[in-house]
Amino acid sequence: MYLQKTISRITDFSLTLLLWSYYLCSSIVLFFFCHLPAYFFSADRAAALQKYTHIQMKIFFKVTQWLIPRTKYTIQDEVRRLRSSVIVCNHLSYLDPILLISLLPQQCTIVKNTFFKIPFFGWFMRNAGYVPSAPSEMLGEAMVKNLESIKKHLEAGGNLFVFPEGTRSRDGKLAPFNKGVFSIARYCNAPLALIFIEGTDKLFRPGSFSFSTRDFNEIKVELMDFLDPDYQSREFSTTVLANYVRRLYAKRAKQSG
Repeated sequence: MYLQKTISRITDFSLTLLLWSYYLCSSIVLFFFCHLPAYFFSADRAAALQKYTHIQMKIFFKVTQWLIPRTKYTIQDEVRRLRSSVIVCNHLSYLDPILLISLLPQQCTIVKNTFFKIPFFGWFMRNAGYVPSAPSEMLGEAMVKNLESIKKHLEAGGNLFVFPEGTRSRDGKLAPFNKGVFSIARYCNAPLALIFIEGTDKLFRPGSFSFSTRDFNEIKVELMDFLDPDYQSREFSTTVLANYVRRLYAKRAKQSG
């Protein structure tokens, strides 16, 4: 039993090193051979950076499937076809955002401001159209600039994905929703795509460094609902919409739990 656990831990650690080594090396190669040329020569810098990162993450999950065959993936085709939508999603693992990036060629999201202070990574996110969540970026002229940038991104066929819980769930339970994403959708007059993710927390558990490579698991990504609210209606309420969407997620989480 002890030997079996030891072998399992060594396997998890070794495959994790391989996967994160690919991630690091591919990021360095992309930065010098794709991101920098796109920055200087692309007519649409943000779209080019998003597309390159989409390809990088798509390959990352292909490699993951090859190295960890016990984890299966079930992705609804409707998710891959989403365009010009504000995507709301539950949040279980650090894998969630890069999984969505691997599925959506043109995407942006709202990221904690601390990540923008990381060398190279922060440069990439700003130029790829990602939006800081810092209070200073959500007030006055900065807020209008960010909202207009998101609106143009959506009009061009891109998607904005947001985790309204704000952080990963460590116990699988749904956290309270931040209403900001619904206010953004209203400003941009954009439909809401409600995506539900399962299984990413089983592959890469919160608080763990290693992937769980020996467990049988299935990662599912489904389009739970698609809403096109009448934002111009006098009866429209961002709070009512946010509460309604959270109830849908709570019901779906209960079914999967």
